[in-house]
Amino acid sequence: MGRRRGGGWITPLLVVVGLLAVLDQFARSAVQVAVPDYARDQPFADDLDVAVQALRARGPKSASDGWLEVLHSGRQVSAADVLRIAGTQQQASAFFTYDIDGRDRATASAMGTDWRHHIVNGYLVGYRPFEAANVLEPLQVLALRKRYQYDHLQYAGRQEVWQTSEQAFVAPKGDCEDHALALADWLIEQGEDARVVLGQYRGGGHAWVVLLRDGQAYLLEATRKQGVTGRFRYPLASLETDYHPEMMFNRHSFWVNTGSRLTTDYQGARWQRRSQFTPGTTF
Repeated sequence: MGRRRGGGWITPLLVVVGLLAVLDQFARSAVQVAVPDYARDQPFADDLDVAVQALRARGPKSASDGWLEVLHSGRQVSAADVLRIAGTQQQASAFFTYDIDGRDRATASAMGTDWRHHIVNGYLVGYRPFEAANVLEPLQVLALRKRYQYDHLQYAGRQEVWQTSEQAFVAPKGDCEDHALALADWLIEQGEDARVVLGQYRGGGHAWVVLLRDGQAYLLEATRKQGVTGRFRYPLASLETDYHPEMMFNRHSFWVNTGSRLTTDYQGARWQRRSQFTPGTTF
């Protein structure tokens, strides 16, 4: 993820938070703690082939636009009004966060493959390629079919370009947030409470997924390519101390960590929900 500077909104003020995309590999040493380890009756190769062909035939959706309800302020703001600020900065690619009154971060936006900014929630377009047999299968599929590549190598020097969850599934290459968006949206379609998390990993900006299930938080490293078959199990987030979360989102809500970034808690009072995103409508 990349770093840029911009102008302001509402009062106005725009605070830019840079999350530089790093990590060529992940050396995972934490104890692996399971969500239920299910066995699949049939291989997923046929389902995967059908899903890829269908998506390529019709083309993936663009990121959704709509409007924001800024919680605890009584404000409703068109996403277009928020994004107009990012557009006026003439940034080739960027990731922005938006603060209200210079105090409360309300949302974030990023450049898409259509070269427009979109609110981050809108990149979760409501897609799963097929019904997975268990919560491990989406990670296994992504490990097999998607290769990690930095944005600046894939997009001719542009430092920050986001794929939607559909685009991320069908595209052969992508960086951390592309992997995380594809994985989170698939799990959400499966009825799971999955969220994309943005923050720091070992000193560099990163995106990953947290799965909240049966009272536990599991950390899902979507870019992991090795060791995700067989008896692999998702680790408890409480054991993953190298991940330092700053904000997280699903299709509709945007949360900010108001406590220490060193936390491994993804469910406590430190997490404040700041905005509600409604896609596909005009305010």
